[in-house]
Amino acid sequence: MKISIIIPVFNAGPYISKAVDSIITQSLDFRKHVEIVLVDDGSTDHSKNICLKYVSQWPENIKFIECNNSGPAHARNIGLDHVSTRTDYIGFLDADDYLSEITLEKVNSFFLKNQDIDLAVIPLYHFERIDTPHRLNYRFDEGDRVIDITKEYQAIHFHIGGCFFKATHFTNENKLRFNTELNFWEDALLINTFLLKHNQYGVVADAKYYYRKRAQEDSLVSNSWYNKSRYTEMIKKCYISVINESKRIYGTVLPYVQFLVIYHMRLYLFPKNNEIIYKVLDEEELKEFFTAFVSLLQEFEEEYIKKQDMPFYYKKYMLNLRKNGWPYLPDQGKLKRQNVTITSCNLNGFTWSVEGHFMNKEYMMKPADRLFIQSKNKITYLTRKPLPSKLRTIWGTIVRNYEHTGFKASLPFYRIKFQFGLEMENGERILLNKVNLWNVKK
Repeated sequence: MKISIIIPVFNAGPYISKAVDSIITQSLDFRKHVEIVLVDDGSTDHSKNICLKYVSQWPENIKFIECNNSGPAHARNIGLDHVSTRTDYIGFLDADDYLSEITLEKVNSFFLKNQDIDLAVIPLYHFERIDTPHRLNYRFDEGDRVIDITKEYQAIHFHIGGCFFKATHFTNENKLRFNTELNFWEDALLINTFLLKHNQYGVVADAKYYYRKRAQEDSLVSNSWYNKSRYTEMIKKCYISVINESKRIYGTVLPYVQFLVIYHMRLYLFPKNNEIIYKVLDEEELKEFFTAFVSLLQEFEEEYIKKQDMPFYYKKYMLNLRKNGWPYLPDQGKLKRQNVTITSCNLNGFTWSVEGHFMNKEYMMKPADRLFIQSKNKITYLTRKPLPSKLRTIWGTIVRNYEHTGFKASLPFYRIKFQFGLEMENGERILLNKVNLWNVKK
C-alpha cells in the first residue's frame, strides 16, 4: 500500500522539520510505503531551504512544489495534483503539527480490515499552549470502528489534519477538491460534503495527531476573526452549503449536520471572539450577520442546541435568538429551585460566621434582590459580599453575572437551623434549602 501525505507550508520554518520527521520515522517503512508532498504556499522565511534539504535526502519519497501565496485550500489542491499515480490513500498534515510514530501502520491496518471504507480519521491532541485531548475524542473510546453519521449524530468531524482518504476520490474524473474561495472551514466543507454522500467513516483509535495550539495566537484560525468573510459569508458559503447538501440528498437537515453547525456557531459566542465583530463589521454588515445567524438557528431543532457541550447560558442565548430573533430580548427565565451554597461556616465564641452564594442557571440575581434566612417566623436579610468578577456578555448583552450572589452573615450561636430564601425586587419571596449549621461545620 502507498500513502501520500500532503503538507501545505507557509512560513513554517520553526515547525516543518518536526512534521516531516514524524512521517519519515514512522513504524511503517517510509521508503516502501510513504510519499510526502510539500507545497510551499509563498513562504518568505527559510521554509523552502528546509524542504529542499529533505528532498535531497529522500528524492524518491519527497516532492516539493512552490506556488504563489493563495491559502491552504489552494496549496492542498496543488499537492493533490502531484501525488503519485501509485498512491492508494491520501492523508493530510499541517506543517506545524505532527503524527505519532505508529499512525500510518495503524491506518494501514484499518484499511486492510475495512476495504469498503473510504475515509479514516485519527484522534487529535493539543500541544504547546495547552496539553489536552480534543473534546471530540470520545468517538475513539470504543477502539477502531466504523461510524454511520445517520445513526451517531454527535460523531462530527471537520479537521483535515489526520484524515486519510482513498486516493481515487481525488484522482478520478470527479476530482474532489478544496474550495479555494474560502479562507477557513474549507476542510470541514470538503469532509462533510464527502460524508453526506458516503454516510460512513472509520476511526483509528491508537494513532495520534498532535495539533499545535501556538503560544502566540497567530494562527490562521485565530486571525480569521478579524476577517469580514468570517461572518455572513461564512454562514452562506459554508454552513448553508452543508445544510443544502443534506436537504438535497436526504430531504432534510440531518441531526448530524445540525449538531455539526451548531457546534461551530457557538464559537461566535465565546468571550475571546464575540466582541471582535464590532471591530470588523459596520452597522449594515452587523445587521446582515445577526439576521443570517438567527435564520440559521431556525433551521435546527432545539434538541441539538440543548445537547451541545457548552455552558448553559450559551444554550439559553441561542434558544432565545431562535425563538425571538434579533435584536436580542433578554429573558430572565423562571427561577428554579436551587440550593444556596455555604462556602464558609465557623463558630467563634457565641457567633456563627457564615459565607456563601446563590447561583441559579435560569435566574440571574438583580441588584435589588436580597437573600434572607427564615427561622420560625423571624426573617434576617443577609449582607451582600461581592464575588470575584464572573461577568459574561454576548454581543452587548449580559448573560451571566454573579456579582450580586455572594453573602455573609453573623448569627447567634443558638440559631443553628433555618431556611434560606430569596426576595426579588418585586417583593416576591421564594424559600430555598433548609440547613443545619452543625452539619455544615462537620
